[in-house]
Amino acid sequence: MIQNLRLYSGLTMFAYVLTHLLNHAAGIISPEFMETASDFSTGLWKFPPLEILLLVSLVTHFILATGRLTGRRSLRLRKSEWAQMILGLCIPFLLFRHIIATRIIDLGFDVESPYERVLLDLAVFLPSQGILQAITVIVVWTHGCIGIHFWLRVKPFYPKWRNVLGTLAILIPALSLAGYGAAAAEIMRRVEEGGRKYVFGVLEAANVNDAAIAFYEKALIPCIILTIALAVAPFVVRQVRQTIDRVKRGPILNLPNGRTVRVPPGATALEALRDAGVPMASVCGGHGRCTTCRLHCGSGLDQLAAPGQIEAAALKSIQAPHGMRLACQIRPQNDLAVVPLMAPNASARDGRRPGGLSGSERQVVSMFIDLRDSTRLGEMKMPYDVLFILNQFFAEMTEALRSTGGYYAQFTGDGLMALYGHESDDTERMILNAFEGAAEMLRRIEGLNDHLKSELPHTLRIGIGIHMGKAIVGEMGPPGRENISAIGDTINTAARLEAQTKGHGVPLVISKTLFDHGPIPLPENAVLHEVALRGKDQSVAYYALDAMPDLTMAITQQDQKPAMAT
Repeated sequence: MIQNLRLYSGLTMFAYVLTHLLNHAAGIISPEFMETASDFSTGLWKFPPLEILLLVSLVTHFILATGRLTGRRSLRLRKSEWAQMILGLCIPFLLFRHIIATRIIDLGFDVESPYERVLLDLAVFLPSQGILQAITVIVVWTHGCIGIHFWLRVKPFYPKWRNVLGTLAILIPALSLAGYGAAAAEIMRRVEEGGRKYVFGVLEAANVNDAAIAFYEKALIPCIILTIALAVAPFVVRQVRQTIDRVKRGPILNLPNGRTVRVPPGATALEALRDAGVPMASVCGGHGRCTTCRLHCGSGLDQLAAPGQIEAAALKSIQAPHGMRLACQIRPQNDLAVVPLMAPNASARDGRRPGGLSGSERQVVSMFIDLRDSTRLGEMKMPYDVLFILNQFFAEMTEALRSTGGYYAQFTGDGLMALYGHESDDTERMILNAFEGAAEMLRRIEGLNDHLKSELPHTLRIGIGIHMGKAIVGEMGPPGRENISAIGDTINTAARLEAQTKGHGVPLVISKTLFDHGPIPLPENAVLHEVALRGKDQSVAYYALDAMPDLTMAITQQDQKPAMAT
C-alpha cells in the first residue's frame, strides 16, 4: 500500500507538472495565449477536489519519500537513484517562493496571478528568481521522469516505447522553457514601451497590495530554514539510527564464496549486500517489481518471514521455486545462507524470465576433470585432428560417468564438471560411485592413449579434483537450454582442487571430507595438505594422490548391504 501511495501520489503531481509545462509552451505565441490555454490545463487544478488531491499528493509523496530515505540502511545507490533522491530533496527549496507568491497570496490576500503579473515579477522585479524558476522546471521534470522510468522499465512494452518517451521527456521541457523565455521577453518589451504606467496597470489589475508583499517578505526566511531542515532531517535521523544499530548484533548472510555479511537490524538483504560492496542487480530500485535481486536461500530459510503481497506476486509471476526470495523484500532476523541468482548487470528483461532453477539445496559430490597440455596439443596438431581427439576424450569420460552413476553437468572447454548424488541421499554410495568414476576415467584415459598412440604427439593426462558438500542442484541456464547443474561453494572448491593437481604433479586431489564420510580407506602414504585455495578465505584440507585408493573392500561392503537388509 505504501509503495502504491508513493507511486500514485507521484503520478498525480507529474500530471500537474506536465499540464503546467505544456501551458508554458503556449508562451511561444504570446502571454495572452498562455492565459487562455491555462483555462484548459492548469486551471482545471483549481477545481477544489483536484486542488485538494494535489495538495494531499504533495504532502503524502514527500513524507513517504523521506521516510524511505530515513529507513534506508545503505546509501550505496546507482547514479540514477542518487540523482532522483537529490533532485527530490531540492524541490521544496526551489518551489516554496513560487507557491507563496502565487497560490498562498492569491487565497490569503485576494490577489490574482495571471501569467502577465507572474512574468512581470520574474522578468523585471526579480530576474534572479526568474532564472531560479527555469532551473526549478528542469529539476522537477527530471525528478519525475526518473521516477516514471523506474516504474515503467520493468514493463514488457517499455523497450518499444522508450525512445519515443525519451524524446518527449526532452522536447516538453525544451518547449516549456522556450515559451517561458519568449513570454518573458515580450513582457520586458512592454515594460520598455509602457514604462511605469504599464507596470502599475498590471499590478493594479492583479490587486497586488502592500499586505501581500509584506507577508511574502516576512515568510521568506522561515521558509528557507524549513525547506533546508526538511532536506537534512532524513540524513540526521538515519545517522542517529545507524549509531544505535552499531551497538546491536545483526544476523549474518553467508555467501557461496565463504564471505559473510552482517545485516543491520531491520535492513533488507539487498541493503546489507550493497553496503558490503557485493554487486547486486536491482532494476526497479528495490520495490519488489523486477525480481532481478532474486536469491536462493539455504539454511535459515525456515526462519524468514513469509513473502508479503508484493514479493509473493513477483515470485508467482516468474514461477519461482521453493527457496527463491527477493533480496529487496526480505529482512533477515537470523543467520541465512544466500546465493545471488542473477548477474549484477541483469536487465528488466532478465527479471521477467522464469526462475530457471527447479531444484533445491542438497549434498552432492562434485568432480572437475581437466585434460592436461591441451594447448600444446593444439599447437602440434591440425584443428580437425584436435577436435577428433577431444571428441574421443569426452566420449570416454562421459561413458565412465554413465557406468558409475555420475551426471555430466557442464562442459568447460578441455574439461568437464560431473555430479554424483544429485538424485540420491545415500552419502556412502555417492562417494563410492565418485571414486569408481574417477578410477574408470583413469583406466579409460590409458586405453585412449593406447588406441590413439599413432595420432598423439604426447601421452594424454588428466587432473581430477573431487569435493563433497551442499550445493544448489536443479535445472538452470538460458531459456530453452536449461540443464541440470549445480552452484555453490562446493562446486567452486572442487574446481580449485582440480587446479592443485598441476602443482602437485598428480592425477588426483581429493578433499579430506570424502574420506571422513565415506567407506574408502585412506592410502598409508597419503599426506594431508591444508591451504587457502584461490578465491576462498577459509583453508581446505585435501590429499594429493598419484593413484586410486583400493576400492575392493568398500565395494564389497556396499554390495552386501542389500543382502543384509533382506
